[in-house]
Amino acid sequence: RACADAMLALFTVAFGLTASCRTARTPAASTARGAGAMMTSTAGIGKMGDTEWRPEGAHGTGYRFMPLDTVPNEPGPMLVAIAGVYPGLTAEDLLAPDALPLAEPGRWNYHRLTSAGVPGGFVCLPGSELILARPNTVAVVASSVSLGVGLGDGQHHECIALIDRSDEAVEDPSELDPRQFYALADESGAVQIRWVEALPAGWRVLGRLIYAQLPNIQAGKSTGGFAEMDDNFEW
Repeated sequence: RACADAMLALFTVAFGLTASCRTARTPAASTARGAGAMMTSTAGIGKMGDTEWRPEGAHGTGYRFMPLDTVPNEPGPMLVAIAGVYPGLTAEDLLAPDALPLAEPGRWNYHRLTSAGVPGGFVCLPGSELILARPNTVAVVASSVSLGVGLGDGQHHECIALIDRSDEAVEDPSELDPRQFYALADESGAVQIRWVEALPAGWRVLGRLIYAQLPNIQAGKSTGGFAEMDDNFEW
């Protein structure tokens, strides 16, 4: 009998402690949920299963659902202003067009283009983080032979040279890197896309080549040599 009374007393104390702990935690938990709801929900949209905010006949009403597609969180296709055609391009040509704004990853832009805004036209290219980080980039339509690029079919093709006009070497020629390729204006004002060990007298830096976009040309069988000279090689 004494043993049973002791066990009953212990059970009563334990139950009381548990109830007390639960009572103490409840207001805090309720406050946290309330704060979260205040921070994240608007006009009932945050209520799971609530369709009152949807217009009649819209997605999610009447058990009908639209096909949806989310833009990947990466740079999307980009419109790049064309400065002109190389060879034959001048410094004034390269500096003339305004760079088109680029959308951040996972978003898109709307463009309303006019002949005055982009006199040389524009080209749509695959998204690139390199271009996204250099918004003052323009495109130069260049023949593959003028860049020294050999393509798989042995023919000449148009390539797109992407030039960053805000490179450090534009303002400070001492920043010129002899391992990089640049758009340079020679003493006559003609553009030369090339590398140089040092900037020749009378020349100036207009921008740095980010990369040259190549068309998809079926390559022949490789004959060996440097990988960089292979038409399938990509940096």
